[in-house]
Amino acid sequence: MGNLGDFVEFLDERHAVLDEAENGLLVLQARFEEFLAELGRVREAELAQLRAHLLAGDGVPAELTAQLEQAAGAARVKLDAEVARLEGERDGLLAEAEGLRTESADATDALREHNVELDDEEEKLKARSAELLASIAEHNRRILGMGRGFGFFLEFFAMRRLQAQRAELQEAQDDLAARIDVLRGQWASVDQEHAIAEEVRQARWVAARTEAAALQTKIDYLRSAGDRIVERSALEEVLFARRPPEREPGEGDPACPRCERPNPTDNHFCHICGQRLVEDRPDLEGSLAEVAEVNLHHHRFSEGVKSCQEIIALVRGLCSGLDAFKESVTDMQSTQWKHDLATLDLDVPRGSRRYAEHFARLRERVTGAERSLHPSAFASHVTQLTGEVFTEDKIQQFFELMGEELSRQADSQW
Repeated sequence: MGNLGDFVEFLDERHAVLDEAENGLLVLQARFEEFLAELGRVREAELAQLRAHLLAGDGVPAELTAQLEQAAGAARVKLDAEVARLEGERDGLLAEAEGLRTESADATDALREHNVELDDEEEKLKARSAELLASIAEHNRRILGMGRGFGFFLEFFAMRRLQAQRAELQEAQDDLAARIDVLRGQWASVDQEHAIAEEVRQARWVAARTEAAALQTKIDYLRSAGDRIVERSALEEVLFARRPPEREPGEGDPACPRCERPNPTDNHFCHICGQRLVEDRPDLEGSLAEVAEVNLHHHRFSEGVKSCQEIIALVRGLCSGLDAFKESVTDMQSTQWKHDLATLDLDVPRGSRRYAEHFARLRERVTGAERSLHPSAFASHVTQLTGEVFTEDKIQQFFELMGEELSRQADSQW
């Protein structure tokens, strides 16, 4: 039986294997990206040559001309539809911005009117308050006069009535003061609510206007560059759809100077790494053949780059999972040492060990890859791995088996 330390060692070993696989994948991705960029430059050069031939019109097959015209018509319809869609979005945003501006103006007018009403009401209350204060002062004066000398005894009952009236006046005054405070609080609350709402409206207005301006920039570009876009779209639609005849290299066929793999003698580019094998043919027929061939390789290496990115993300996700699981195991080790618990007897589950063997297979596949690794072959291999081996369910099961074993042994032995 093993222990928690053995568990940690297993996790570290699997992590190291995945680190090596990731490094191999990064090297492979850089290689694919290098070849892809190279093919992209060649493809642009071939398109430029073909465009010059097509503009000159000399010797262009009628069938190719018809295909280009049809593709250009479809591209124009698509472009006009896109411009119309963008204009619709822009108009909607401008209408939203105008609605927000009107809403803001209406809210400001309503606030001003409400504040005028509150101000008028407060002035009325303050005037009534002044009257009550004058009455209270008059009652105080009369009560004070009654309280001097024998007048106190003669006017005793009248004084009591005045004091009662004074108390009523004071109560009314206190009520008015409270109402004035409530009005001022209401005023402040309305002002604050308006300020918050106005801030939200302003933010939405700025966002709508900014997005509308960005859409207008796109519209202006599409309108100004429309002819170039249609022409380019038509060229890509027709020329990139062309596929060269493919055949496997035979015995005695020349080897690529870069990857050293044999190629059929009529290949313009290496079918493995995309290296140019013969001098560029600037004539129309040669350019048509070369652009078809180079586009095929460009597509293959695009698939290779995409597959590398996908498997790198998967490997990094597995490494993060191992890191998190190792943290849980080391926490259990700390608990074991801190509380002087019995050393756990446990092993990594057989199912998890078997599944982890795929990590080594992946490492061998990418670190042992020669410069002649075909991008389509790699993409196919990655698709098989992600579709059959590194699936979400199987990865989850790999970790769950280990977690269940840890929980089971901790419950039974601690």
